[in-house]
Amino acid sequence: MASGSKVFAAFRALGIVSNDVPICIQTSHSNYFVTSAIGRAFHVYNANKLNLLFVGTTQEENITCVCCHGPVAFTAAGHRIRSWRRGKEVRSYVGHAANVHLLLPFAGHLISVDVDGHLKVWTIATGELYTEIDFEPSLFDVSAIMHPSTYMNKILVGSHQGELQLWNLRTNKMVYSFPGWRSAVTAIVQAPALDTVAIGLQDGSIIVHNIKADRTLMRFQQDWGPVMCMSFRTDGEPMLATGSSVGHIALWNLEKRQLSTIMLDAHGGSVAGMHFLQNQPMMVTNSADNSIKVWVFDQTDGSARLLRSRSGHSAPPVFAQYHGPTGHMILSAGMDRSVRILSVIRDSMNRELSQGSIERHAKKAKLSKEDLKLMPVTGLASELCKEGDWDNALTCHSGSRVVRTWNVQNRVIGKHKLVAPSVPRDASATCVSVTNCGNFGLAGFSTGAVHMFNMQSGLYRGSFGDPSAHDRSVCGVDVDNVNQRVMTLAVDGCLKIWSFRRRQHLHTLQLEGNVYGFNFHRESSLLAVNVADGQCHVVDVDMRRVVRRFNKHTKRITDMCFSPDARWLVTSSLDHTACVWDVPAARLIDHFQVKSAITSVTLSPTGDFLATTHADDLGIYLWSNKTLYSQVSLRPLPADYTPLCIDMPTTTVIDEESSDRHAVADGVDTPMEESDSNSAADADDSHWKSPDQLANELITLSTLPRSRWHNLANLDIIRRRNKPKEPPKKPEAAPFFLPTVSGLETTFDLSAVQAREDEESSRVISFTGLQPTTPFQEALKTGTESGNYQPALDLLMGMGPSATDTEFRKLDLFGGDAESEPLLAAMFTFFCSVLKSRQSFEVVQAYIALFLKLHGDTISSNPRLCTVMQDLEKLQSSTWQDLQRVFHQNLAMIGYMKSATV
Repeated sequence: MASGSKVFAAFRALGIVSNDVPICIQTSHSNYFVTSAIGRAFHVYNANKLNLLFVGTTQEENITCVCCHGPVAFTAAGHRIRSWRRGKEVRSYVGHAANVHLLLPFAGHLISVDVDGHLKVWTIATGELYTEIDFEPSLFDVSAIMHPSTYMNKILVGSHQGELQLWNLRTNKMVYSFPGWRSAVTAIVQAPALDTVAIGLQDGSIIVHNIKADRTLMRFQQDWGPVMCMSFRTDGEPMLATGSSVGHIALWNLEKRQLSTIMLDAHGGSVAGMHFLQNQPMMVTNSADNSIKVWVFDQTDGSARLLRSRSGHSAPPVFAQYHGPTGHMILSAGMDRSVRILSVIRDSMNRELSQGSIERHAKKAKLSKEDLKLMPVTGLASELCKEGDWDNALTCHSGSRVVRTWNVQNRVIGKHKLVAPSVPRDASATCVSVTNCGNFGLAGFSTGAVHMFNMQSGLYRGSFGDPSAHDRSVCGVDVDNVNQRVMTLAVDGCLKIWSFRRRQHLHTLQLEGNVYGFNFHRESSLLAVNVADGQCHVVDVDMRRVVRRFNKHTKRITDMCFSPDARWLVTSSLDHTACVWDVPAARLIDHFQVKSAITSVTLSPTGDFLATTHADDLGIYLWSNKTLYSQVSLRPLPADYTPLCIDMPTTTVIDEESSDRHAVADGVDTPMEESDSNSAADADDSHWKSPDQLANELITLSTLPRSRWHNLANLDIIRRRNKPKEPPKKPEAAPFFLPTVSGLETTFDLSAVQAREDEESSRVISFTGLQPTTPFQEALKTGTESGNYQPALDLLMGMGPSATDTEFRKLDLFGGDAESEPLLAAMFTFFCSVLKSRQSFEVVQAYIALFLKLHGDTISSNPRLCTVMQDLEKLQSSTWQDLQRVFHQNLAMIGYMKSATV
């Protein structure tokens, strides 16, 4: 089946670190490795620096649990379990009929539990099923499993009903049943002391229990909901850490049997997993807020501080744009009220732009950090120019009239809060823009006003319009490349052009219907406007009129972006589709569908990647441009084309075959006839080849490298320049080894040396080895008889410069004899035939120049050859006149366009 997109292929996802699946820790030679699930793949990080080491292969379903046993990691995705070593699959364990939600390594075995209550024990080395136990979910629904230390062949199983059971896996019998504490068991961990475990409950209770005596040693109560995870400190300090569903972490002192300290807002979401490193005062935690954090316990009060972290957006990003001309960095802003910068090359360079000392102020005010963060971003703009001098990015925020500056180079919030004096307090900034020079920033407001500020000082520099630029809320503002014109757009479709320096109104263009924003391409002065009902209008700011109207989406367009050369326009919509439009041809060249609606699109400055953000998704996804590394037909799509649904990129590269398989498995509701027609069209595209000549009146150039024909007429000059200053000298001494003649005595064989001396002493030239007729001359004679000179041209174009020069010299080897006259006349006929076909124009001109240079004297002294040369001269003159007429027409058109824009 054909791929869903002709132009773009899924590459990889950025900014995804963790989800709600608990992490696991591997130990190898005093090094610790963190394995984290991220949807259908998993990551392996080095705990020392949290740098990404390995990425697991993408699986068919989302990973529900991970665990580690020595150097091997185990994952469960759906009903299939796999083992991995250094990110490569080792073995698969197949036998469950339902989704697996619990895994536990047990000596040389692996225990797995599915949602239907089937517990299976596998032999890790062979993948064979060792034993199995069936639980009835209505009576005992397994929620947690753990192996007590020194309890041979035994596991402790907890349930949602609150009961616990101790099982012997060798005899397949229950050893003991614990009545529980009338609350569902959420977590069980082994304590450093033997026979002691900690049990976390749904009601927030933490039970430290002796399972040998069935006696509760101590009990704690967590006030923030259920206990999600627990871990004991193993470096000698009697401490138990518990995580909650709201992101807080509690530290309990087991000697004093009391709460030691609270780590408020350790995560922005539920704490999924936590592990103390063996014999170290360090703890690793992960959360559904898309973060992994390493904490070190070196504070005087026994609390922890954040040592290092790796995180991404904790809420779906809604803005993404490339920053800088290289396309290596992406600025993004999301509903988590943060601004981030991400690297498409190294994940370790991803950072959140700091908003100041929020944590310190939150502690003083006894508030959470989220309460002090800026409101969600509604507009984002940045420029690389002046980045090292002052702030170079602007953001506007929901419900706020204050525009904030940011310093992208230092990864911090800027110094200035840009507030216009005439904007009322209940108004809000709706869009922002930074000039190409980086000196000025513009902001549009819900009142219809557009104000300008200085980026260096933050001072107010005036407004556009009197009293305001528009009567309705402004949804778009931008400046051209040379700071001459300012474009502003209101939601009622009123587009205005202003003078940047004098801030005077120049022109108004009223668009049809309501609009939601625009995207301006500064180099080409093209402006794409997001019109209601899924339409997109392209406005030429120089001509001040609408030049293109695109309408393919069935729902509102969410975002638009131009390619670097403004030839393509990419649009995304709430109907889960994206379109690629050829702007000059006004045709749709690509149309594909994704599972989640695209909220933002941006093409890199080099055109190699498309970055997208999606609704209800934390990642930023990269799509590679296939036209840069493969032959892609960009023929327009038919009007009834039905887009195919393709898979989202993952942290590993997805090949197109797997993407096609997933597209089929997802069951896209496409009629069979339309699907077959689309596939047939794509099949034609893959085998379609452009003809050698599109039309007889056009002149076509060859595909030969410039070095093969450009210097043909100057080869003699090049040879003289490359001639060595001194001739090579013979070696004075004879070689140390000479051939010998077989016999009783050692005798040197000097016959070859004597023959060489005789040959050198002879000055008589032998003509027996000369071959006067070459393959090219044979093809030339055959073409004269048949009228087809294409084989001769192919032979010439396959030769190098020196070989071509030698071939042309052989045409008149003896200086104008009678045998060479037909060959020279055939060459003129050959040149006339190729000029009439109008193919390989520049190569034929080089051949004619070389031919006339070598044989000009012979041709001028022969009346017959002069007559044939006149025909070539007439044909050459008419061909050049056609070219000159086209050149003049284009120069006149360029001159007219320049005069029209002044």
